[in-house]
Amino acid sequence: MNNEYINLLIKEEIEFSNNLAYKYRYPDNITHLLYLIIPAFIIKYGNNSKNLIEKTFMEVPIRIDDKQDNIYQAFYYSIPEYKEGNIITRKGITLRNYHNISLMQLLENLVHEYNHAVNSIKNEIVIDDYVKIRTGISYNIFSKSLDFIKKTDEITLEEVINTKQTELIINLIKEFSSYNIEDVNVSNTLYSINHSVGTGYKSNSYLLESIVCRKLMENKTFISTFEKLRYEGQVDDLCDWFDNITGDKESFHKLTSLLSKTLDLSKELNNAKWFKNMKINKIRSITSDALEIVDKFNNNTIYK
Repeated sequence: MNNEYINLLIKEEIEFSNNLAYKYRYPDNITHLLYLIIPAFIIKYGNNSKNLIEKTFMEVPIRIDDKQDNIYQAFYYSIPEYKEGNIITRKGITLRNYHNISLMQLLENLVHEYNHAVNSIKNEIVIDDYVKIRTGISYNIFSKSLDFIKKTDEITLEEVINTKQTELIINLIKEFSSYNIEDVNVSNTLYSINHSVGTGYKSNSYLLESIVCRKLMENKTFISTFEKLRYEGQVDDLCDWFDNITGDKESFHKLTSLLSKTLDLSKELNNAKWFKNMKINKIRSITSDALEIVDKFNNNTIYK
């Protein structure tokens, strides 16, 4: 990438972001972050994904909700609805604590939630005995009357991989400062970002689960195939591919179930007044089982 390309890309996405801001009445600080976020997404996913990325940002508006929530500061949603006999989805991103968070937290929230959205657009709706709405590799399950039933266990691994990609995209944004950026608003926003964090940005989200999956996140075979199948919405192919490598037909679902249990127990531990040691021992046992599956996958791949 050269200076001319970066400035041209940013210029195009400034115009696109301004149209978004006019349509949805975004405040300036969000609009100025979009000047950087959308070009970084295009660089991450490639120029051939530009139309899909812009389509995602256009179809997934940001809604500001000042409800105070220290756990879920932001979330992406896609709600199924019947329209003329067909099922469509109403999408959006909700930002909470908007007036009480730092610039870097706002940036992370936006990148994290839009990355869910970008990886959920293709093959989003699956209809069989239920209505399944995809978020990355996970599904929200609804009845045919569109009553919510449950989230699938894959949601925790989805959050782990999404957190990893969020770090990558934010570090791509930080790298824009090495170019001679012509737009003043972009330069000022970059200055604020780079003076808010060190050389490499690391998220504090899903720390234990990320540690369990660390070897997978460093495995080039896993990352390249996983990200491609997730982006295309080929979740069944992803499960089959993982199971074929481990040699265990249910290994992918076992891993995602163990990660989900780890997250649930960690939340219980944070709120527990009694029997903490029992919960800690259970977490150790579950993470040990998950690490066995991760090691089996890694040991059976050549390109690591």
